[in-house]
Amino acid sequence: MTKDSVADVLRALATGDKSRSETARLRDIVDEVEAALAAGVSRAAVLQALNDQGFTMTPKSFESALYRIRKKRIQPAKPAAKFGHDQAEPTRKPAQAPQEEPAKDPQARITNPADIRKSRRREIDLDDLSDKE
Repeated sequence: MTKDSVADVLRALATGDKSRSETARLRDIVDEVEAALAAGVSRAAVLQALNDQGFTMTPKSFESALYRIRKKRIQPAKPAAKFGHDQAEPTRKPAQAPQEEPAKDPQARITNPADIRKSRRREIDLDDLSDKE
């Protein structure tokens, strides 16, 4: 077994139809599919042509695969993070800053969802409020 023979076998697997998923095979020809759809060909006709060529997709699986391929094309590629022994893991910022207690003033401002929850739990003394007026 040589390195070249292993590489040849892996290349054949990567390009062969038998060992790859239908979504992977669709990804290879998605530009042609998009061109046909842009030209006004119905999705059903495109799917029928694909099925005639060996695909076995249902309309739902075709829609789903096309959606995932389009979505992946739009998203920028995320670089793979590699951490060696000499590299420190990046520090993570907290998702949200610590929340301050709202003022005890009845006219306290609601600045976040926690303030709303606290105001719901607060008991209101109506007698105390009537004495202030």
